[in-house]
Amino acid sequence: MEGIKLKRIEKSKVYFIGAGPGDPELITVRGAKIIEAADLIVYAGSLVPQALLSKVKEGAEIHDSASLSLEQTHALLSDGVHKGKIVARVHTGDPALYGAIQEQIQLLEKENISYEVVPGVTVAFAAAATLGRQLTQPGGSQTLILTRLAGRTAVPESEKLAGLAQHQASLVVYLSVSKIDEVVAELKQGYPDDTPVVVAYRVGWPDEKFITGTLTDIAQRVEKSGIKKQAVILVGQALKGELKTRSKLYDPAFAHSFRESQQEEGVGRQGVAILALTPGGSKLAAEIAANLEKTTLYIPEKEASGFPEAHPFTDFKEVFANCMRKHEGLVCVMATGIVVRLLGPLLESKDKDPAVVVVDEMGRNVVSLVSGHLGGANRLAREVAAFTGGQAIITTATDVQGKISFDQLAKQAGLVIENLHRVKTLNMALLREGQIGVYDPGESLRPHIPETAGLEILEKPEAAREAGLSGWIYVDDMLGSFEPPPCLILRPRSLVVGVGCKRGTKAAEIGAAVDKVFEDHNLSLLAVRNLATVELKEDEEGLKELLKLHHWPAVYYSVSELQTPLPVPSPSEKVREHLGVESVCEKAAILSACAEELLVPKQILGNVTVAVARVASS
Repeated sequence: MEGIKLKRIEKSKVYFIGAGPGDPELITVRGAKIIEAADLIVYAGSLVPQALLSKVKEGAEIHDSASLSLEQTHALLSDGVHKGKIVARVHTGDPALYGAIQEQIQLLEKENISYEVVPGVTVAFAAAATLGRQLTQPGGSQTLILTRLAGRTAVPESEKLAGLAQHQASLVVYLSVSKIDEVVAELKQGYPDDTPVVVAYRVGWPDEKFITGTLTDIAQRVEKSGIKKQAVILVGQALKGELKTRSKLYDPAFAHSFRESQQEEGVGRQGVAILALTPGGSKLAAEIAANLEKTTLYIPEKEASGFPEAHPFTDFKEVFANCMRKHEGLVCVMATGIVVRLLGPLLESKDKDPAVVVVDEMGRNVVSLVSGHLGGANRLAREVAAFTGGQAIITTATDVQGKISFDQLAKQAGLVIENLHRVKTLNMALLREGQIGVYDPGESLRPHIPETAGLEILEKPEAAREAGLSGWIYVDDMLGSFEPPPCLILRPRSLVVGVGCKRGTKAAEIGAAVDKVFEDHNLSLLAVRNLATVELKEDEEGLKELLKLHHWPAVYYSVSELQTPLPVPSPSEKVREHLGVESVCEKAAILSACAEELLVPKQILGNVTVAVARVASS
């Protein structure tokens, strides 16, 4: 939990706590700690498990709110606060969903009483977890609707269940199982009769029960079970658990801010190598490997008999060189001099070299040797030291001085550094107490900047020249002229290139077309997240060569996916005649970027069409 400052639990404050659906272990750590520390607990009767109250401190005052009115509940909370108590108001599930906390908060605000809401697990997610189902799925619904039927609480006309059913999204109906016939009747106005339905009763409690069926028979099954309350109704094709397509998140051919594309020949280093030379070093190396994720253990052949998981070697120089090419990081349990003598001819640059950490055989000193920031050696050294109980030895100036490092910051934000030499310039300026500015209109970097960094936020690039800065950071996908003052250029992976081409078009022609479009529209090629096109082009040699050249991943859409009703500025009857779709490059770009419009509409350059979309912010 390095770098995370835990919030204090304060007296004279009301904490609204989501207790989760029923399982006492499905409460947040903070929620449980507040309950244990509370002087006064007001909880929602039979909806909150008694086990949660088993660890309250001696003398704590406990009230069941089931029989209390809003005013009576508020009087208890207010009295507790005025007596300087820690007050816990415990609700079932998550307080933000059908939790009736807003009216309580308004009364507290009238008296200037401070409060905090601690979220909880709502029953929809607990039910999905028990069922082993993902409610939003690649190739399926990307929307989840949480709703209820009208009862004593009205539901707006625009949110009637029959209307919501038209979306055929994953849907969970709360507080409505007693009207299951009405629920089914409304759902059938949008969903097919064979749509899967699960009624989840008292999820997380010892007597939990799941009734499964379809819209055709679920009402009869629920009627037979006798369930009338404390249940939710889950609806949608996602309940089948059958994926139409795999996720792009873990697709080796798909890059994102934390992983480069590994398409073609498995491009990209993998995991951490743990290496040792001596019997004592081998023992510690094996222990480190067992306690770090994604590790490969390398031990001399003569020592390897006691370590069945190890990769034995006879030539350390050769295995070390191979590990430098193959792995993201190396942890070497041996003398620093051995590693230093081997490193020289293998080092390329700070943006390409893997992390190298050296540990003595006793685990007392853990040295970050190479690629402290971009390669992650500083982080790796701290992880190893936390396990061995030793000291992480970090020598990078920014870490020693407690300053942020701009290359590390860029890596955390998933940004591409265009001019790496400027990292040193700006890091030095910061160490000399110079003022650094940040122009980041898309807020790609700003969420990762600590408040204590003291960087100046620039509303426009021109302000960098007007503010007398020591240096500044430009974070955008647009080209421009940036200096002086010294400028570090960071590119977000924010652009999708939609491409169409005639069969047999060479990589040089496709690349030249993309280059021209980007140059004409002042866009940086380093900001390309991926290329998008029709599935029929998956075997196009020119495209494959271009992708390999730029290390770009590609997203391929089927003809049926490109037939999705979606307005594009340049539909083509000729393309429709050949492929059965009105647009390839424009529609593929919009779909892949999840954008509402194109940044650059279709440009026709010889045998190639190119369109560009900016990735929608999440």
